Formats: sequence, structure tokens, C-alpha cells
Amino acid sequence: MLIAGAGPAGLATALYLLRRTPGFRGRIVALEKSVHPRRKTCAGGLIPKTILALGELGVGLDVPHVKVMRSLARTPVGDALVERDEPVGTVVRRDEFDAMLAREARASGLLIEERCRVIGIRVAEGSVRVETERGEFEAPVIVGADGSGSIVRRMVFGSAKDTIGRAVMADIAVDSTEATEFVDELYRFDFRCVSAGIRGYAWSFPCLVRGKPHLNVGIYHQYPRQTDDGVGSNSLLMGELEKAFPELPMAALRDRRCRYEAFPIRWFNRGDRYVRGRVVLAGDAAGVDPLMGEGISCAFEHGKLAARAISRLLAGEPGALEGYDRELHRGAIGWKLRKLAFAARHFYGPYNRMFFRMALVSRRAQEIGLDWYNGAGHTDEVATARLIARWFGSVLFGARVR
Repeated sequence: MLIAGAGPAGLATALYLLRRTPGFRGRIVALEKSVHPRRKTCAGGLIPKTILALGELGVGLDVPHVKVMRSLARTPVGDALVERDEPVGTVVRRDEFDAMLAREARASGLLIEERCRVIGIRVAEGSVRVETERGEFEAPVIVGADGSGSIVRRMVFGSAKDTIGRAVMADIAVDSTEATEFVDELYRFDFRCVSAGIRGYAWSFPCLVRGKPHLNVGIYHQYPRQTDDGVGSNSLLMGELEKAFPELPMAALRDRRCRYEAFPIRWFNRGDRYVRGRVVLAGDAAGVDPLMGEGISCAFEHGKLAARAISRLLAGEPGALEGYDRELHRGAIGWKLRKLAFAARHFYGPYNRMFFRMALVSRRAQEIGLDWYNGAGHTDEVATARLIARWFGSVLFGARVR
């Protein structure tokens, strides 16, 4: 079988398949347009759900990383600081993290064809032909795991762009003994830009760039085309990023003394389809969390489900791939992404102040919400009724969150 893209979604699919069916060793090929380690524009935050997935796969996190124990959210109506006994996040550099996954996948039997850009796809009954810059490949299935601008998606599913957001980010060198993100082991999220019409938030994460302490700062906007300021929406986003973190040397970003990068984020839309014939979409190509734009945990969840469906298909179960599509719509991950889409509509909508006030009512409720979002202890797989009962118990009676 073929996988377009050797990022987290494609590599997770391969790893889950090879763990599930070792006989596929040497029979799975990933087509990667670049060469590992390759630069990837991404904040690099791994939520606990991703760490759980690495554990399931038996993959250790052996790249430089920073653990975060606290999450601070600034909103238009007040601040919320949540602290946990376990890390609420782990920040990596995506070039190092993806290269680590690629090494693990190669050692497990994945073949990676690098500098091999996909340029054409022809779907036939029972197989897929893929044209690349280095020749043609044929396989019974292809997984499109080639990012928000997925060529596989565009060629097979269409080129709609109405669910593509934008993020702008940069790395700023800091003194780890002074930067609060390092001193307090802290994520910072700032939602006050919602008042300026940004449907998203600004962030500041502690990270290591070539071993030296930096802050990865950025801003995400779910609907950039609605707020184009005539000069370019990057200008608007950069202005709001400066307002969020005025103590940081943001002016250096505007005059290009410090490099910043913009990138698209395709978010989950329940009206999309993720299977067409023998073509499957996964990761950013399928769509990530609409509220925060987080995609790495989605990549691993998609990879696990895609591997299960493909294994069943190749074992002779004809409708297995359609089962993958159903899971992404009505399974645990589909349920979670629908709830996050609901949250995005309200927290980024015209009545956002009311919803932020509701979110700030109870510290324990915030802990439950963070654990659910992070998938800590698989909390995001708990039934809705049980989750609501847990919320009421924590708010009304002070019951333990976990």
C-alpha cells in the first residue's frame, strides 16, 4: 500500500499497521516530497493524548523537549490558570519529532521514498495509480496524509478551501531564567483577540531550538478570509500577536529582523468525506481540531483507525474503508471534533463573552475541560452522560476530577 506524506499521520498509520500485521513489513511505501529531517512550520505541542499514542506504539520520546505543567488562558472577561500533577503538554521541534517517527517506522519495515512528490492520481476498481516526480506507483490503497494543502485531497475529493484557517508563528530567543513560560513551566493562550474579530487565539510555548531556550509565539485564525484588512491578513494577525505579548520583542517580526512564517490549518468539517474508493484521508488532510488548530493527536488517532480499516480490507473485508469514514464522523474522535467545532462557533462567535464567563465559573470544571481536551487518561473517550455527571460532581460537591 501507499502513503502520501511521511509526517505524523502517515507514519502513525504505518506504525499501527506494522504493529498490527508484521507481515506488511516491506510492503508499505511512504512517498515524501522532502527529506527527513525536514522543516515543518508548527508549534510542536504534544498533548497527553499523543503521549499515550506513542506509548501504545512502544515509541519513546527521545528528542529534546520541554514539559509544561500549567496552562494560562487570558480571555476578554478574565484569566484562568490550570495546573495538573502530570504534564499538560510537551513541546518538541517538528523536524526532530518527525525524523524520530520516520526512524521508528523504517526500523519496523516502512519504505520511505524521499524527494518523491505526488503529481497525479488515477483511481481504478481495486487499485490506485500514483504518478510522482520519480515514476509511477500502484497499490490497492493510498492514504492521503500530505497536509492541509493535500494534493491527494484536491485531486480525489475536490479543492474546497472554506475550512482552511491560518496561523502565523515565530521563534524568539529568551533567557530561561527570566521567561515565565520556562520558570513556571507554562503554556500561555490569549483569546482577547476575539474582541478584534479574530476567531482564534494567540499562544506562547517554551521550546528548545538547537538546544537553546526560545518561545514559540503565534496566532491562529479560523476564518482568515473574513478579516482581510486589504494589506493582507498576516498584517492584522501580527498586530494582534503584538498586543497579546507586548513584553516580547514583537516589533522585530514586523520589520523582518526576526523570521516569522504563515501556514494553513485545515479543520474538521462534519460534512466532509474521508474515503473515496481506495483513497483515505488522514491527519491535516482530513481536518484537525477547529477550536485550537491542534493536529498531532488527530494524526495519531486517524492513523490508528486507518490502519485498522486497511488491515481489514486487505484481509478480505470489502466495506472496511467505509467503516473508517464512519468512525471519523460518529466514533470517539468524530464526537470530540464535533464538540470542538461547537465550542469554536460559540467562543469565537458574537456572544463569546458570555461563553468565556461560563468557562471561568469553576476551577474544577476547567480542570475537567482541560483533561477532556488533552485526552488525559483517555478522558475524551468517556460517555457524554458520565462526563456531565463528573462536571456537576466537581462543581457542586468538590469531587475529584480524576
